[in-house]
Amino acid sequence: MWEIEANTPMKLAVIEMKNISVTTEKTVYQKLLDCAVEYKTKYQGKNISEVDGVLSSRQLFRAIGMDPTKHRPASEALLRRALKGLDYYNINTLVDIGNWCSLDFLLPSCVYDSSKTEGDIIARLGREGECYFGHNKRKVNLQNRYLIADDKGPFGSPITDSARTTVDVNTKDAIIIIFAAQDFKEARLKKNTGILAERVKDIYGGEIKNFFILKPHSQL
Repeated sequence: MWEIEANTPMKLAVIEMKNISVTTEKTVYQKLLDCAVEYKTKYQGKNISEVDGVLSSRQLFRAIGMDPTKHRPASEALLRRALKGLDYYNINTLVDIGNWCSLDFLLPSCVYDSSKTEGDIIARLGREGECYFGHNKRKVNLQNRYLIADDKGPFGSPITDSARTTVDVNTKDAIIIIFAAQDFKEARLKKNTGILAERVKDIYGGEIKNFFILKPHSQL
């Protein structure tokens, strides 16, 4: 079961997929690089705030109490690398698709191995003492920050995700989440989520088990 705590100032687009094939080949990584080149070509010499979509991710961070100039949304961090002509890390195909879509949509898009989660999943505010180790192996303080948690505790957030639910080449079932501000247009969010799901399915197979928008007061 999925739930989002009342008064949570964001909504989530959630995709649950099964029977996917995760590899280390670079087809999607190249699509990420191509997307980066398109941004650099179109916006070279302009202020990053002029890029369509940047303000939406910043609005999300402000809504959840984060200063986007100090803690940049993952999508904006990817965009900054694109505008500077810097490369990206090539992890695996599903992570690459998440990064490609984060950059393409300019919204934080995160991927998780669903076999590494337990029980119900909820989006809520972090409690006293809650933390996890992120992908960079650094401890992330989650107290009073919005997060995604299962019965074992927090495993994801719009800031950075935990090492516990990391996707690797053994991943067969996955959860993909796009984070957006509450007033982000739902039709656009659904369109972006559909594109992300189809990219995974078309390029690396698998089935879409579930696809929904989770908003405060909703329970699925």
